Amino acid sequence: MLDVLLIPAVLLVAFALQAARRGAHRLHSYLMTAAFTVVALRMLLRPRAFPPGHLETGLAVLGLAGGAMILGRGALAWREGRSRNPQIPRFHRALGTLTLVSFALALVFWLLRDRA
Repeated sequence: MLDVLLIPAVLLVAFALQAARRGAHRLHSYLMTAAFTVVALRMLLRPRAFPPGHLETGLAVLGLAGGAMILGRGALAWREGRSRNPQIPRFHRALGTLTLVSFALALVFWLLRDRA
């Protein structure tokens, strides 16, 4: 039943990516932080419900997302003129893409799991 919490997380990520495309970078950061929080809460509420190996995979994807969020703060600072390092947005974009691909693969493996 707790897996229903993943639906709002996916919607938040979709809205966040749409906000980034429109140029609303601060809104993008708020929505991504909310999505990260929802997924982290899902993992914390019942960690024993995960099959062996799934908890570690989920924590690894959350670690990637956390790293992308840290780089996102630097990218936002650069966009707002508070930083002089123009490479941070590129690294943030690359790590964000890696996180989305990892999350999609983890979701596919989770959906195809054996429920026996």
